[in-house]
Amino acid sequence: MSVLTRLREARSRVNLRLFSFYLSIVLIIPAITIIIEYLVTVNPGLRNDLQVDMQNFHLYQVFTSSFVHLNFDHFVANVTAYLLIAVYGLVLATLVNRKRLYLVLSKIIVVVFLVFGAFFAYFNATTSYYAGLSGIDSALAGLLLLFWLVYLEHLSGQRMRHYYGIVLSGVLALSAGIIARYIILYHAVHNAVFVGALAGILVLLGCVILLYRQQFLEVYRVLAGFTWSTRLVTVAIVAIFAYFVWNLFPERLAPSTRTVSISLHVAGIVIGILAGYLLLVYLEQFAYFYGEKEVISRP
Repeated sequence: MSVLTRLREARSRVNLRLFSFYLSIVLIIPAITIIIEYLVTVNPGLRNDLQVDMQNFHLYQVFTSSFVHLNFDHFVANVTAYLLIAVYGLVLATLVNRKRLYLVLSKIIVVVFLVFGAFFAYFNATTSYYAGLSGIDSALAGLLLLFWLVYLEHLSGQRMRHYYGIVLSGVLALSAGIIARYIILYHAVHNAVFVGALAGILVLLGCVILLYRQQFLEVYRVLAGFTWSTRLVTVAIVAIFAYFVWNLFPERLAPSTRTVSISLHVAGIVIGILAGYLLLVYLEQFAYFYGEKEVISRP
């Protein structure tokens, strides 16, 4: 059977209309971001008004700050990362028929981080501004990691979500990648705080991998028994996270002295994983998240 024939057969089993409906819900956030970017391009004064600004704070900024960016490069990088993370999360949720659960979880986490980001700026003495979608991207990256585990347990029949060592390793690896990227971009090699934090996280990551090495071996055995397409799903998630970490911070955010808050992005990942896990366990008890129509018809 040729590759073209296989693709045609796969296409015939996918309900594109239903998938498009769920995809349109996922795309609400980038749509809002694009509209706001257009508005601030037409009226540049809005860019500062919509950010969380402790010198001129208004309540509406809590809900608008994540959707306005410091410049066009900042906007493109954050929206691209969102699309990669959120759409791939929807694909994983579609494969395990948990689309409703994914959409509800992602929207709750977005609202949680909107409020968290604003309060972070308010109570953080070193931060007087807050803008951009990258905090939400970080939180959804944590949720994506959880749905990858849901996908693995769906195929293997094992409770992969209970592999706390793998989840913790994911948090530490992403945090280390973000800090390392910051050190490279902003030439912070001589900054003892960031270098010490990176060294500490890498040591802790090594200890976690050593302590939970059996979990990694079990996951490897599970993946070894999967088809090439399932392995490709795993390679894709690694590629997405690599892109996410490397492009999280543009070279120049704006012609100003503003710097990126590393702690806010790391907090986003932790919120995405912890809040996602707790909500996942709680919401799965509701019948609403079962028995939904499948996008892919099973052969």
